[in-house]
Amino acid sequence: MSVSTETFELVARPADLTQAIARWRGAPVLAIDTEFVRERTFFPRLGLIQVGDGALATLIDPLGVGDLSPLLEVLDAPGTLKVIHSASQDLEIFFRALGRFPQPILDTQEAAAVAGVGAGLGFGRLVAERLGVELAKGETRTDWMARPLTEAQLTYAAADVVYLLPLYENLRAELETQGRWEWALEDSAALLEATFDEEPEEAYKRIKGAGRLERRGLAAVHAFAAWREREARRRDLPRNMVLKEEVLLELAKRLPKEPADLGKIPGAHPGLIARDGERWLAILREVAVLPESALPPLVDRRKPAPAVDALEEKLRQHVRQRAVEIGIAPEVLASRRPLAALSRSVESAEPPHLPRELLGWRQAVIGEELLALARAARG
Repeated sequence: MSVSTETFELVARPADLTQAIARWRGAPVLAIDTEFVRERTFFPRLGLIQVGDGALATLIDPLGVGDLSPLLEVLDAPGTLKVIHSASQDLEIFFRALGRFPQPILDTQEAAAVAGVGAGLGFGRLVAERLGVELAKGETRTDWMARPLTEAQLTYAAADVVYLLPLYENLRAELETQGRWEWALEDSAALLEATFDEEPEEAYKRIKGAGRLERRGLAAVHAFAAWREREARRRDLPRNMVLKEEVLLELAKRLPKEPADLGKIPGAHPGLIARDGERWLAILREVAVLPESALPPLVDRRKPAPAVDALEEKLRQHVRQRAVEIGIAPEVLASRRPLAALSRSVESAEPPHLPRELLGWRQAVIGEELLALARAARG
């Protein structure tokens, strides 16, 4: 199995896309991938869509085709399983380009994880380990918006879907033997719950280190994070090209009042101040007059009670033991966040219940056992 100009086609005209879609009607499974550029923009710029049907890799040039909406017939087809590797970024690409996700999907990274092959494995490594093929890496950082695309770029892009279907078949056979095929489908479908248009007022949640600030400083973090989110979208720039996180935190910590004070903020260079300094000061003036009742509560920095720590460690030990028994990575079986949430239930007035991450197939495999341990610890 190799990739050459005979194994792929480049589609750059609407009529050619129409012909390709006609070939894919009724296909039980298709391999899908995308190439994009995002280094200096907020929104990803789509450079190529690859579709593999097992016989031919079709490389769709969105700059040439223009209207991609005919692809929705394929992406929405309920009888066609769309196979993607590490699907999150590709899902965002399709959401931005077409307004919705391809479905149903199977993420081969999720499939490998529940099969016990390994968690978070890259496509190249899986292809090497499962198919014995070493993929070229020369175009990893290429400019997918440049035209014309070179033969090296096209060959690299085609390989992603040429080998994706054999990888899918390899993993599916193993999963069906293990009785875990539905696990992989379930974890893949959960990826479709992702949201990519975060509310600006919720953007403060991504700011690390804000928990050390007092309430007015926290209010400033909330305000600056929301402003940065809106501006990043409006300017189509990465968030840190609008306002670096460390500068945002210093503004919230120091709460400067005068233009001269802005120059004392580490990382706030003159060009940045000239561009946005007046708006920063306006935000800070709004924060300064907020009544106490409107300020966010302090972040609870208390250490968990000994009983919570003890229960979390007990749950983690149980997960590790169960993971060894079934041959799966512990973090795939139960990640740290739901274990911490379940452990905190010993201090809650409400009876312990399973976090969302421990429902589905995990509820039967490990969830009910963990819930029983939490109930016993609560007494």
